[in-house]
Amino acid sequence: MSSILIVDDEEGMRKSLSILFQKEGHRIYQAGSGEDALDHFSRNDIDLVISDLRMDGMDGLTLLGHLRGKKPGVPVIVMTAYGTIDSAVEAMRIGASDYIAKPFEYDEILHRAKRAIEHATTNREIDQILQSKDATLEDFSMITGQSSAMAALKQQLGKLSTTTLPVLITGETGTGKNLVAKAIHLNSPMAGGPFLSVNCASIPEQLLESEFFGHTKGAFSGAMMERKGLFEAAHGGTILLDEIGSLPKPLQAKLLGVLQDKVIRRIGSNTEVLVDTRVIAATNSDLAAAIRKGEFREDLFYRIKVLPIHIPPLREHKEDIPLLAEYFLNKCTSEQGKCEIEGFVPEAMNKLYQHDYPGNIRELQNIICRAVAVSDPPLILCEDLLDALPGTSCCTSSETEEQTPLDIKEWEKRMILQSIARHPNNLAEVCKELKIGRTTLWRKMKQYKIEMTD
Repeated sequence: MSSILIVDDEEGMRKSLSILFQKEGHRIYQAGSGEDALDHFSRNDIDLVISDLRMDGMDGLTLLGHLRGKKPGVPVIVMTAYGTIDSAVEAMRIGASDYIAKPFEYDEILHRAKRAIEHATTNREIDQILQSKDATLEDFSMITGQSSAMAALKQQLGKLSTTTLPVLITGETGTGKNLVAKAIHLNSPMAGGPFLSVNCASIPEQLLESEFFGHTKGAFSGAMMERKGLFEAAHGGTILLDEIGSLPKPLQAKLLGVLQDKVIRRIGSNTEVLVDTRVIAATNSDLAAAIRKGEFREDLFYRIKVLPIHIPPLREHKEDIPLLAEYFLNKCTSEQGKCEIEGFVPEAMNKLYQHDYPGNIRELQNIICRAVAVSDPPLILCEDLLDALPGTSCCTSSETEEQTPLDIKEWEKRMILQSIARHPNNLAEVCKELKIGRTTLWRKMKQYKIEMTD
């Protein structure tokens, strides 16, 4: 759940957006003026601001300047009426994370808000990693997983992290491409420098060149001051170009020049600036198919694919699900203040194991966080997962026992031991908590060599 501040001098717009986001589980604050918005912003922890540009009194651009000065890490989405797109572009230049033209579809504003919050969260995590004493890792323990697929991935990462050559990370949505890019950076010779991430699909095409390479004062309308681009800001470190397949062709050519010559030229300047910046590109699209369609430059493809790495989908390393599930359980219970939830009944873990996860690890995280929100301590039941896994049902104890994969036997043994510790000398309560019959429990205790008196 995120805290969203909605700013608009039209009461109807404020109320409709508030209802929309409240249905999604967000905490909402409303402000009818820029002054009121600043008051809310100062008194509350805000994760996202959605503000109209044209308001009586303090307008949206002035408000944006104040917000960026107070907490530059909080994303701001500006709303603009048709015919005032130039104002929205100017807002993007001075720090807005996105803009949306009225009238808009509710699904679109929900999508943009979700994307802005996720991007801001990622940037905060990067800052925490870079500022921590353990910023230069000696292994890839930050990547959760002990399967053969993850072991092979970590081994491959160890080999390519020792260089500063370009890397192309491929994989389906939600497989953890951003995390892998961070791990490469933190284990590379560039670890002492900055790590900057940019989602190429989230920036309007007319702003991409300025974002990448910067501009001089007066280079275009609204360029009120000189500004460094991301490549220059990442000098001595790494830049992640996520969703690189969405780059327009003209910028692809300029990016190719940067990779070849290691120099950039700000918009409006004739001076070349040396940039020693490692480039990691990531995509969930088929760049080879894009080349055949004429949408992506073949020479750029081979320039960024010097060191290719593919992240397998979760369905190909399901044996990591118990470990990932426990990691996300700890994370979600801490965030939601429900630390008394200690684990899953075997039936629930088996249900998690059987799902195919088209959304991969990100989907698993969302399922578990949702289950934490609706479950009662101390364990998550199979029923707590059904809303997030439509079209499924909970099986019986005997079915669970037959279907339980070998990979989660050790986890199951630990859960039985923990339940016995909570209910010493009371197998009836253990059976009730674990949602299994007494005969099944005795059989499992014998299998795992667990001794207990009733």
